[in-house]
Amino acid sequence: MIPYKSPNLLFSNLDNGFYGVVNTFQPDSLRVINSKQKQLFDQIDGRLTVAELANKLIFEQDNLKLALDGFNASGLIRYQNQFPEPSAELATSTLNLWVHTTNKCNLSCNYCYISTLNETGGMSKAIQDKFLKKLVDTARVRRLTNIKLRLAGGEPLTQFAQWKSFILNAKNDLSEIGCTFGVSFITNLTILNDEMIEFCKAEDIGFGVSLDGLYSYHDNTRKLHSGKGTFETVDKNLNRLIENGIRVSTSTVVSNENMAGLAELTAYLIERDLPFRFSIVKGVDINRQQLTKNLLAAYKVMEDAINKGWDFSRKHKFCDLKPNELGTQTCSSGFSGGAVYVDGGIYYCHVQFGQKENATGTIADENIDLLSMIETGMHFEGMKSVDCQSCKYKYICTSGCPMYRIDGKDPNCGIYHEIIPLVYRLQAKEKLLRIINHYN
Repeated sequence: MIPYKSPNLLFSNLDNGFYGVVNTFQPDSLRVINSKQKQLFDQIDGRLTVAELANKLIFEQDNLKLALDGFNASGLIRYQNQFPEPSAELATSTLNLWVHTTNKCNLSCNYCYISTLNETGGMSKAIQDKFLKKLVDTARVRRLTNIKLRLAGGEPLTQFAQWKSFILNAKNDLSEIGCTFGVSFITNLTILNDEMIEFCKAEDIGFGVSLDGLYSYHDNTRKLHSGKGTFETVDKNLNRLIENGIRVSTSTVVSNENMAGLAELTAYLIERDLPFRFSIVKGVDINRQQLTKNLLAAYKVMEDAINKGWDFSRKHKFCDLKPNELGTQTCSSGFSGGAVYVDGGIYYCHVQFGQKENATGTIADENIDLLSMIETGMHFEGMKSVDCQSCKYKYICTSGCPMYRIDGKDPNCGIYHEIIPLVYRLQAKEKLLRIINHYN
């Protein structure tokens, strides 16, 4: 019996004689190994048998085989030189929609991609009613088990009163056909009152909050129309959500204006135990050398927090990277997800709002359900460079958002090649510490 190791293994040195190892083509394959097991991996060459490896390394053969069987179960090695790769899913029982509730926004962010911002108001009651009917019809026809809406804009909380009854009616109507319903607000969190808190707490509604840094770092990019910064308000409202046990995560658009504050922001978010995501600004030039330097400083803060028990793997996400689940698509768009514009138009992505020629349909179309409309619409996932198709990280970054690729590649490819190994090393360190704590 000859063991073969995956050609896509990534090792990280955790010090103290331990290593992390992961197959970047195999979901959930990250393992912590000791120095003797690392020697075993170094000797696996696709020619030596189990018996020969045991003899060469002076290992007990039964113990060696037991270790190899564990690595085989994790997808790190195989006893035939065949390693499966992730494949695109062909069926779904869920639907994820980005809903543009309004074009109105009380901020003037310089990197906003919504071309129709402040040109019109919110989604009308008539469109909402048609949308709800379309959701229920789609759930029934396609036998969906779960529908999730991200209510965005503009600023969706300016439309809170108009969406309260929609949320309650959707939850009730979908539950009657065995479909669960989840909602979150994608908000700048400059608007929050007791009514919103009480309703969202009662209905388990989450918040995705834009936070570009602390104090001036946030205020420089996220201002009211008057020019006044908003950090003080957002900070206060974040604390109110946390105090009331409402699910909340933050998203930071990293740009030249705020990258120097990433480490300080990271410490702030970890202290509040908030899940957070760092995304690199799109469609705007950025100093990638300085960005890498500031990202490394932020990850050093995260590493220090891991040593104190912070849950790195569940609390942090970088761009659209998928280090654990892997995938062939950057997001669910065109598969089980899409975007609904304020006029009821259906799009592959919310970045396309205002481009009517790119709409794949409308909720007024009576002869087709939402999922079918999404599936038969425009697709961009296959537009990937030759480099990406042969890259060992191709199932982790999936070439980035297809709306912003340049010649089939994410413009931040070089940064991903630095950050991905770091993310795996921190996950392995986190795993090692849990093992140590378990046995102490």
